[in-house]
Amino acid sequence: MFELEHTELSEKVYQLLKKMILNREFVGGQRLDLRDLALKMNISRTPLKEAVNRLVLEGLMEVKPRSGTFVTTLAITDIDQVTEIRLMIEKWCVSHLTPPKAQELAMTLERILENADAPLTADPFDFQGFLELDVKFHIEIVKIGGNPRMLEHYKSLNSFLHAARVFFFQSSDRSDAGHVEHKNIVDAIKRFDLQEASTKLEEHILKSQSIMIEILKNSGGVL
Repeated sequence: MFELEHTELSEKVYQLLKKMILNREFVGGQRLDLRDLALKMNISRTPLKEAVNRLVLEGLMEVKPRSGTFVTTLAITDIDQVTEIRLMIEKWCVSHLTPPKAQELAMTLERILENADAPLTADPFDFQGFLELDVKFHIEIVKIGGNPRMLEHYKSLNSFLHAARVFFFQSSDRSDAGHVEHKNIVDAIKRFDLQEASTKLEEHILKSQSIMIEILKNSGGVL
């Protein structure tokens, strides 16, 4: 029973810290005082260290010898590298669709698009709600590939990019455009035109990359 409780506490701390990083409550390059965090959370250092270790593996935190624990900065080179990996994974999954899998994926993606209408039309624009559905859209493309290890790696990449995308999706104009791009991808999948679906997917991801890099440039090159 003690181990279960300990595991649950470590998971809660991990989820809390991850949310604070992704929502920019902790910013890139910020040094975190683990002793102070443990006191504020009223927990021991052990579950906190376990949570930090997980975040280090995901690339959201880094431990520098003799310096401390820091929130990872997101630079233009990171966007470029992660985008390359995203393209390889997502385009591979689309190119290996069978007709039944394509129809299954199209139905799943259409439901996500329908759910995205609400945050898009909300006043004010619910960018956080839309962002969650955007992430889910791309995760479903990878999930259909049927490779759990690839899926976990992809989710880790999405976590790393989330901080930049929080800024990116605050623009309702770009979110509207991205929504249309998603619909075009789904339409091609429904017609089982995998070449067009792959092309539309690549254009969509590269457009996101371009805008995120522009955001980084306007922020001094890092987030």
